[in-house]
Amino acid sequence: MDFPGLELKIRMTLVAGPDWRVFVPVRLYYENTDPYAVQFSFDVTPDDVVRWTFARELLDQGLTAPAGLGDVKITPIGPLQNRCFSIELEPPDGYARLEGPAASVKAWLAKTFEVVPAGRESESVDIDSFLDELLNH
Repeated sequence: MDFPGLELKIRMTLVAGPDWRVFVPVRLYYENTDPYAVQFSFDVTPDDVVRWTFARELLDQGLTAPAGLGDVKITPIGPLQNRCFSIELEPPDGYARLEGPAASVKAWLAKTFEVVPAGRESESVDIDSFLDELLNH
């Protein structure tokens, strides 16, 4: 299946302290060429964009229950009807916590599962091309 990818642009809140919050544009992107992952990026400043790639399954789980170990943790916030979520990013040299609306992310995520259903991700991976590129570079 060939498609250009699925993108979601939302505004989230960067929580930098108890009294310091700033809105940041966030972009989520999904491609069937990397069917297990979602790409997540946000603009700290116009010249400083933070990019992360993590498991689509982690995002799916984190919208309904706390999920993640290590560098990425996702947790639902608030009552079900007004649910938000937080995502904590912990690289070796920093920390960021963002909060945003869960409904739009959940709807976008459902579209990714329509394109590549859960459990069928391996059908979208072209192992021969991957190995050929790996061995010839």
